[in-house]
Amino acid sequence: MTDIQNKLSARGLIVWLVCALFYMYEFLLRTVLGTFQHDLSMDLTLSPVQFALLSSTAYQLVYGFMQIPVGIITDSLGLKKALFIAVLTCTVAAVGFGFSQSFIMAVIFRVLMGFGSSFGFVCLLIAVYDWLPRKNVALFIGLSQFIGTIGPMAAAGPLHMLSEKSIVSWRSVFFSLAVIGVFIAFLVFLLVDKNRQKQSKFTILTRPTSMFENLKRLLSHSQVWMIAVFCACSYFCMEYLSENEGVNFLVKKGFSMPFSSFMITLAWLGFAIGCPIAGFISDRIQRRKPVIIASALLSFIALVSIFYLPLNHYLISIAFAVLGFGIGGHSVGIALIAEQCKKSYLALGLGLNNAMTMTFTALMSPFVGSLFTRYPHPTSLFTYQKVFSVMTLLVFIGLLLSIFCIKETFGKSARENTSLLPTSHL
Repeated sequence: MTDIQNKLSARGLIVWLVCALFYMYEFLLRTVLGTFQHDLSMDLTLSPVQFALLSSTAYQLVYGFMQIPVGIITDSLGLKKALFIAVLTCTVAAVGFGFSQSFIMAVIFRVLMGFGSSFGFVCLLIAVYDWLPRKNVALFIGLSQFIGTIGPMAAAGPLHMLSEKSIVSWRSVFFSLAVIGVFIAFLVFLLVDKNRQKQSKFTILTRPTSMFENLKRLLSHSQVWMIAVFCACSYFCMEYLSENEGVNFLVKKGFSMPFSSFMITLAWLGFAIGCPIAGFISDRIQRRKPVIIASALLSFIALVSIFYLPLNHYLISIAFAVLGFGIGGHSVGIALIAEQCKKSYLALGLGLNNAMTMTFTALMSPFVGSLFTRYPHPTSLFTYQKVFSVMTLLVFIGLLLSIFCIKETFGKSARENTSLLPTSHL
């Protein structure tokens, strides 16, 4: 590995931080609708299924579909241009959504929001791999998700409290988000540089490969698919509980609305802390597999406890923190994906993993929502527990994949040779 790949520079940190800021912004756009579920449903006359389509499917389906094209576009335009276009798109979508008067109009701007947001995580990961030390990749991926998680934490707790007190409305929040988008676009224009530093003093000639060849190679790797499915199964319950029925379920268990909202915030806080800690441990021991197994096991135990055990306020707070902490370990899966990819299709690999996670969430959210209509008492606690068994099963599948199907990479690329240091550095 070359010296520049292990050197931390101020320039690289600035680029990474701006990308992380946009990731936090798009993460807030992704989850904020769950905070205003009641108000949105009343203003736009939405059924539970329509709300799930608006909050999750309309956003996440285009978000997931765009992940591989985002890798291609970012490779073609460069990090700066791709990110700038993405931020402006989100800004326009936020304004339009704030003015929406019907379900159809809201869906159109939600789709546009998902399109702009789809660049966020892939661009952030490209910044990590291009500008930050390779020896600390899992740690910086975890730190990136820590920063991004501030978005849903703000949506689940503080914004919900302000909404309950009628201090803010969902329309005023989206207009404020548009102003923030303009500010981020300004930072991208001023501070973000082209992706890809020079890797060494030497030029290495390789036969160029087409994007189609790279995509074909990527899709033929069974390990890439196993890791992507693991990440999708592990992550789904966080998104669903945050954006859809998590608060309502806790109210049915006897907790107050404000307390229930802060449980979602606590889960995201656990997630935010879990991501960098899992990354740090994984980088430190140079192992990926033990970390993802432990994370999946923690998630499963916490989820079963939350759904089916009669926990008091103190114990359920611990359970939600542990749930988020465990799911945070899925960030190590992103490092695993990268280590299964050659440099020529690294952006595609990162995009595929994110595509799998978001598309899975987009399709599963309305499916889970539709299950409520099959029971005579769709809002009873017993119905919630039966429907939520789907999430428990998915986390268990992720645990099985981490144990039996995903291979260890020892923190090194499984697809390329480890490069040697130039003689002058020995």
